[in-house]
Amino acid sequence: MLKTYPILVGGEPIWQQNKTAQKELSMIHTINNKLQSLSVARCSSLAFTLLLLQGGHAQADTDLTSVSWIHGAQNCETARTEPGYVQWQEVRYQSNTIIFRQNKCSNYEAPFVYLFIGAQRSLLIDTGATEEGGASLLAAIREITDLPLIVAHSHGHGDHIKGDGAFSGQEGTSLVGVGADAVQSFFGFDNWPQEQAELELGGRTISLLPTPGHTDDDLAYYDPVSQFVVTGDTLYPGRLYVRNWSAYRASIARLNAWIQEKSVSYVLGTHIEMTADANVDYPIRTTYQPDERSLPLAPSDILKLHETLMSLEEPERTYLGSFVIWPVN
Repeated sequence: MLKTYPILVGGEPIWQQNKTAQKELSMIHTINNKLQSLSVARCSSLAFTLLLLQGGHAQADTDLTSVSWIHGAQNCETARTEPGYVQWQEVRYQSNTIIFRQNKCSNYEAPFVYLFIGAQRSLLIDTGATEEGGASLLAAIREITDLPLIVAHSHGHGDHIKGDGAFSGQEGTSLVGVGADAVQSFFGFDNWPQEQAELELGGRTISLLPTPGHTDDDLAYYDPVSQFVVTGDTLYPGRLYVRNWSAYRASIARLNAWIQEKSVSYVLGTHIEMTADANVDYPIRTTYQPDERSLPLAPSDILKLHETLMSLEEPERTYLGSFVIWPVN
């Protein structure tokens, strides 16, 4: 029997998962256990089998452009007291690639976090905007996988790290610090921010690219299994707050060059602040967004942002349809 947590799986509570999904997860856990007990040479073939099961061949990839995300409520005070209230929505793009969104009634930022599962370990990008949300997120992840977990961040702002305390000190969990120095040290960057680093999850190698400009420790992640480019607050459907103009311009130029030889399914940020209408954003601190834009962007959006930044001699607020360049002091 599955335990219940304040999580939605797609549009269904996690305790309403069907038997097929449970069998698939059981199979994945069985293979994971075998991988951990076998030699490195024998693991390579089983790791490939695991990736086939988890990487979309056993189930169709979810169309993220059509996902209906939890988007708050008109009266959050009332909503939080209702029996069906959830902290997080869980959407499985693939069996080993999972996106969570925090409820806007828990925190208006409503960040997205990303879980990538390899054959040997898993990677979580961000922990959310509230301490209690971190605890329920950890519980949900441990229902999905018991593999060693690396908890990293898109950047070090509070709405992306507030749940860190729930993961700190947990067995089988490594928590990456915040700030450029801590990030460089953990991932072994040799030439920050010019060069990428790599993180091996076991049959799944995540590439990481420094993209400072919003903060000093921004990272973009590329996963070759889902073909996601996760861009954090550097690029998302919303207000792109630029604190270091020259660093941000250089980062977007580097990001645009970095993806040229990569197969990209989606460019995914960590918030939605735009409405479905071009150039119209929700007011700051909005807790109800019933007509919000879909989450995914595309490589063409990175190119558009890059070309626009190169054309601007000075910082200037600029609306580009799905996002807004928003310089701040």
